[in-house]
Amino acid sequence: MYINKVGTRGYVFTFTELKNTEFHCTTNVYLIDGTRHIFICDTFLGPKYMKQIKRFIDKNLKSKPIIVFNSHCDWDHIWGNCFFKENLIITHIMCRENINKHALDEFTKYSMFREKDVSILVPNLTFNDRICFHEDKVEFFHSPGHTECSSSCLDIKDNILFVGDNVESPKPYLTCNNTEKYIGTLEYYIKINANVIIPGHGDIANNDLVNKNLNYIKSIKDI
Repeated sequence: MYINKVGTRGYVFTFTELKNTEFHCTTNVYLIDGTRHIFICDTFLGPKYMKQIKRFIDKNLKSKPIIVFNSHCDWDHIWGNCFFKENLIITHIMCRENINKHALDEFTKYSMFREKDVSILVPNLTFNDRICFHEDKVEFFHSPGHTECSSSCLDIKDNILFVGDNVESPKPYLTCNNTEKYIGTLEYYIKINANVIIPGHGDIANNDLVNKNLNYIKSIKDI
């Protein structure tokens, strides 16, 4: 794991455990040190990795309640939820439904990446369109793309956008027939004009990568 500070209060924890696998990627967990809460965006592969983040919090940040956010339902973004049994875990209502439907199948399918202490823990708070923590200046909003249940996190104070798997390099990974919605999401990202784009996998980026992803999806839309 390595850590990059972004903005005045954000930290990106990058894990390399999936790099030398069939997925060939690094994975990012984004932390915002808010006014009242600490927000953790996605939880990677389990408690083993979330313990590393918790140690960082205990050593470097003031004690505050932790709120967890799941950007979408894929296994490599939710297996660490079980480390946060006493915490608020937020996601889009469709994501919670998809975790309930598909998580056990992925639990078996990707068991080679699973530590023994991993269990499925579904989020305990859902939203339909968006939810905002005004005092913290943090907003979560539905942003269908990579999956129909995908959502994003905007640090309003620093104008930093965590996009989960909706933006990838060199091109997006499409999993469902929703190109019009995907285009709408990426156009909304560009409208936000964030200073920093944090993808679920790969390097920290900016709107150049969003535009490349958008142009790619537009190019294949009518094929």
